[in-house]
Amino acid sequence: MHDHDFRTFSRYWSNWSVDELNNMDTSVFPFPNTLWHVKSAKEIALKSSAMLVVGIMGIFLNTVIIAILIKNKWLWTASNYLVGNLALVDLLTLVVCPWFMLVRDFYQNYVLRNFGCKFEGFLQATFLLASVGAVMLVSYDRLAAAAMNADARVTKAAAPKLIVASWAIAVILSLPWSINREFVMRQWINYLEMYCAEDLSVLTVYWHFIIILLVWLPLGLMIITYGTIMWRLEWSARELSSRGGGQMVTKVRGRAMKITACVLLAAAICRMPYTVLVYWRNNLSLEINSVDGAYSVMWFIANYLIYFNCAINPLIYGFTNIRFRRAMDRTPGIAWFKFGSWCCVCATFNMKNGPPPDKNMAKIFVIENSPRPNKKFSRVIKNILLINRDTVELSLPKVEEVTTKPTKITPLKIDNNIYS
Repeated sequence: MHDHDFRTFSRYWSNWSVDELNNMDTSVFPFPNTLWHVKSAKEIALKSSAMLVVGIMGIFLNTVIIAILIKNKWLWTASNYLVGNLALVDLLTLVVCPWFMLVRDFYQNYVLRNFGCKFEGFLQATFLLASVGAVMLVSYDRLAAAAMNADARVTKAAAPKLIVASWAIAVILSLPWSINREFVMRQWINYLEMYCAEDLSVLTVYWHFIIILLVWLPLGLMIITYGTIMWRLEWSARELSSRGGGQMVTKVRGRAMKITACVLLAAAICRMPYTVLVYWRNNLSLEINSVDGAYSVMWFIANYLIYFNCAINPLIYGFTNIRFRRAMDRTPGIAWFKFGSWCCVCATFNMKNGPPPDKNMAKIFVIENSPRPNKKFSRVIKNILLINRDTVELSLPKVEEVTTKPTKITPLKIDNNIYS
């Protein structure tokens, strides 16, 4: 068939819907689309390079978080278990998912065939939903630490159970991607077409459900979490300021605002384009070439930003934590990189003369090996230092008699994990 005839057929087929094509014998007609088989070498190189940058950076940073948690038992707390789970989910996502996306983008045919059609969407949905679950657990833990009583916090025993439950829920919610997709081959005169067909009666509604889980639910919880933390800090600063104090809380509030801005801005930038993509997709006409051009570009950008979010999560949730940075500079193999001396996202710390003092932590000095104190004296100290008894208790060892040993001053630091 001549080029002129092919263009005529292409214009003719462009007015046919997908349903009409599925019910016709296509083997007697030429393929009604432009045959390009594989993207150009330049486009493949650019997209692969961009994905390699995100993939290598994300895999490395998430591996650092997991490694320091494994090698430092003093970091084995409920909060850090949740951060470690987030790092593990992001690591698996960046190892498995981007390459499915690139293969699907580079080839005109669906070369992943039946295995890819059944498991590509299922794996990606599982990892992304597990990542959302991990972010929600971390957000809840910080919310509970900032605004709730001790009974509402995630305990060390409950953290593994919550992590397993979040994975199980992610797997169950991802099953429609495996059940309602089918690999199809369609023969034309000049081309054997291969594609992965979706059950639109189910997955069209499911796409909106996925958007709520991947975008709106985590964003809403983050806004509530960090908004509550900022409100608590503002309330504490004003209360202490009325009594002539509050300087330390004011400093913590400023740093928490920067971290909050980074968390919310990163989540919005990386997740909102996926929302645009889904609504755009659902409003497309069921015609040939409807997913070419601008939609194809938007599809790559939206997926790329989701993976970029997985790469920067360790910077947001791990590298901004002073305990993690200290562990990095003490862990063999990782200490070589001197992460504690780097300028981190949303915060800058100077480590030239060793680990920095905790500027955002209130310090209480406990006197050891000293004569038995009078209880009235302890109350005076509490009032001077503006210590909240519900938060910190002065623990003084009992001594039966006066000793001539030198007095030892030991700094006792308040747990400030929720602001890091």
